[in-house]
Amino acid sequence: MSTAVSSPPPPSADPKQYEQHTQLASGKKLIVYHTNWACYARNFQVKDIPIQYISDINYAFFDLKPSAVPPHHLVPTITDPWADHDKRFTGPSEGVSPPDSWDEHADGPWGNFGQLLKLKKLGMRFNVGLSIGGWTMSQRFSDAVRGDPERDGFVKGILALLDRFPGVFNRIDIDWEYISPIGSNHGAPENLVRAEDGENFIKFLILLRRALDSTGRSQYEISACVTGDPQKMSALPAAQMAQVLDTVNIMTYDFASSAWHPCATAHHTNLLSTPYSPLSVARAVEAYIAAGVPPGKIVIGAAMYSRGFANTSGLGHPASGVVEDKSWEDGVCDYKSLPRCGAVEYWDEQAQASYSYDAARRILNSYDTPQSIRAKCRYIWEMGLKGIIVWESSGDVPVTSDRSLIRALWEGLSQDCR
Repeated sequence: MSTAVSSPPPPSADPKQYEQHTQLASGKKLIVYHTNWACYARNFQVKDIPIQYISDINYAFFDLKPSAVPPHHLVPTITDPWADHDKRFTGPSEGVSPPDSWDEHADGPWGNFGQLLKLKKLGMRFNVGLSIGGWTMSQRFSDAVRGDPERDGFVKGILALLDRFPGVFNRIDIDWEYISPIGSNHGAPENLVRAEDGENFIKFLILLRRALDSTGRSQYEISACVTGDPQKMSALPAAQMAQVLDTVNIMTYDFASSAWHPCATAHHTNLLSTPYSPLSVARAVEAYIAAGVPPGKIVIGAAMYSRGFANTSGLGHPASGVVEDKSWEDGVCDYKSLPRCGAVEYWDEQAQASYSYDAARRILNSYDTPQSIRAKCRYIWEMGLKGIIVWESSGDVPVTSDRSLIRALWEGLSQDCR
């Protein structure tokens, strides 16, 4: 099977070489999130990522915490030093070749950062995004961008991380979940919300773009993750964001689950809307285009996990409670464990979405399959969109399998599949 990118140049001692931007030969993007916690119970390492099929890795996540240096502005902060840059892969098959050294004078970084850099030095061409925030670490964004001093400190914190780990990152990904209107926080309960958040975020993005350009990083891209629910877009300055951002990444997954509250059974990452699944990829994309985001900057989402519905008779029927099926989180299964034993997999032509149903246990799991991925890829080509973000790297089956979502994504994005 051919690779997704052109032949790489020979390795260089200059880390700037590894900061050059790349994409699939078709011009599309396949952006896969890799989490720093994947190296633990999941035992999914950087070496396990099928990197030759991917244009971008978003490394998740960096938190926002006060700097140790006065005036202690909020800056992006490493959440797991051991996983990120300390762990040494010394065994012959533990990590990316060559094995790490225990020599205290040897050059780092180690950990996942070092593994990603080794892949680049081996000639693999891909981008790495420094991803800040996420669902559980978005509570301080409002404070971090609220004024000129705070925005300046935030940007300087990003530059400091880039300087500390040269060659590792060449993208900045802001995952603020979510900019919300006053009195209607759409994110985690502890999130701060200000009426000026949207305006302040634009000022921050402009400052970040200027800072990257002025420090020799004009090729660095900036992306932001945004809600897939058009009803939650009211506080989002989408058109202004698109003027600064390279991509607007719409999180078109997590549309529904009975784990959150009783509901009608629906899809969680469907392409098209139906009476029982009103949220959809297409509805979100249409809303952002109408709000002024160019199609060529839009990235949609794919999920390598399920959302479950308990005590249900099927799509459109009532559901309640948390599904007992799980990989790590209640009601959520890695794609590689689906369909579950006893369940039958189905295709919903109207929604262009896949799901499985266990009639004996009355459990429905909604998730992407190669068939739904192919439908999303055709839609990307038809609409002139930029690509797909995927959550997250450890959930797929081996790329050699016909059921691999990464393989289906690469095949669908590498050439026009309409």
